[in-house]
Amino acid sequence: MRLFSRRAPRRLGLALGSGGARGLAHLGVIKVLREEGLTPHVVAGTSMGALVGAAIAAGKEHEIEAFALELDLKGFVMQFLDLTFPRSGLVDGGKITRFLRGKIGDLRMEDLDIPFAAVATEIRSGREVVIRSGPVLDAVRASISIPGMFTPVERDGDMLVDGGLVDPVPVGLVRELGADVVVAVDLNHGRIRTGDRPESPDLSAPEPGRDDEPEWVARIRTRMGAWQDTLKRPFQAWAEAAPSLGLFDVLGNSIRIMEKQITEVRMAQDPPEVLVSPHVGHISFMEFQAARECIAEGVEAARAAIPDIRARLER
Repeated sequence: MRLFSRRAPRRLGLALGSGGARGLAHLGVIKVLREEGLTPHVVAGTSMGALVGAAIAAGKEHEIEAFALELDLKGFVMQFLDLTFPRSGLVDGGKITRFLRGKIGDLRMEDLDIPFAAVATEIRSGREVVIRSGPVLDAVRASISIPGMFTPVERDGDMLVDGGLVDPVPVGLVRELGADVVVAVDLNHGRIRTGDRPESPDLSAPEPGRDDEPEWVARIRTRMGAWQDTLKRPFQAWAEAAPSLGLFDVLGNSIRIMEKQITEVRMAQDPPEVLVSPHVGHISFMEFQAARECIAEGVEAARAAIPDIRARLER
């Protein structure tokens, strides 16, 4: 007869929220967790949380962080935004898929080191779609597809867009994956962006270290600069009259307001054991040049939460 039995360790789960560039704060959170020896047993993410979550599950978050720290707004535009003829979205998403393939590889979700799931939305019905199997790249591409900006992803007859429309911080999903202690990272916390947006990238300017570029490349850059000036000129008077918010600020703030309301309702029904809220609310969802600040805020918020996480795991 056994008088004593060792209780199985409680399983730690990570629910990574949506938020565009603010999602780089997730990299700071996982950095602290790994330093503390608290590697999550399961991970689920929505939108940018799905992208970082996939990297965490594959053990590739360092590659994403190193790249993000070198990225500025111009680099983001040139690297990721492959504009397409407006149909169901302005951006095709092929560049993002190729980038992720280079950083994460052609992995399947079933083969990841850490069980991972991503949240997307079926745009015709409004139904929440949880992706737990198949190619990682397809799951991430679907979850990050901001409506109107990225074209939807077709999967099993569904047309999938950003999961933030239905579940911005997937706490319940992490529980379904088997977590006993859910650490949720909410990026839509704090003051909302009110202005001081980053300037548009100068597409005609040579890239750093490219002083020796061929003459034909320089001519193309000059023409791009002239084209950019021509497009900007009709809107100059409007910009001077209302300089506080740009197009992406309006879009980003609108999405954030919606996601904040949904998150509050869902967390009231199923609260996480620990809520981590990095102070990144003032950062635009396209402000990827603020990577260092986002990561630092994630580190600070995670360090403050460590005692609570440990206490929950030891109960």
